[in-house]
Order: sequence, then structure tokens, then C-alpha cells
Amino acid sequence: MIATPTPASLYEVLRVRTNASQTEIKSAYRSLAKLHHPDASSSSEAESDGREFIEIHNAYATLSDPAARAMYDLSLSGRVQCDRGISAVGFRPNGFYSTRRWETDQCW
Repeated sequence: MIATPTPASLYEVLRVRTNASQTEIKSAYRSLAKLHHPDASSSSEAESDGREFIEIHNAYATLSDPAARAMYDLSLSGRVQCDRGISAVGFRPNGFYSTRRWETDQCW
């Protein structure tokens, strides 16, 4: 498997500007999802394990939610000002916003 460089931000994953509207984000997501969805790829292309699609979907999930996008934008501005990578509460170091907690994922 060829290692591809990791995009610096979720905006780069969706190939949109940082001030893109919700309509632009949705349009970019749909066009990229059509290209990278594992079920939609042609048989002549190399086998895809769906990682690109998952990365695109996670970027869209964060940027399409106004609250999550605001928190992500704050983490980006903090990352520019501070090289230590201190991020806002609720963010993982890879930049994806998650409301899931280990307590809620347990099957009792």
C-alpha cells in the first residue's frame, strides 16, 4: 500500500475553502463520496479499503454540524498559535469531533 500524505485540515480533505458555505461543503462531500465510495468504484481501479471514504465522511460530519465546525475552527486557530497542539475539549488529536464517550459505548 502506498502511503499518502495526510491533509493538514478537514477543509483540505473536502477540498473547500475555510470560509465555505454549508452548500459548498455538501456539494464537495457528495462529489468526493461518489468517487471514493468502495461500492461505487470500478473494478479496474485498485482495491480500496474505504479509508479515503471514511476520512471524507468524518470531515463532512464535523464540518456540516455548525457547533462541531465552530469548535474545529477554534482548534485550528489554537494550533496555529500554539505548537503544542492543545485542542479544545471534545476533540481528539486527529481533529475529529466526537460526542461518543466510553461510558455510553458499553453494553451492560
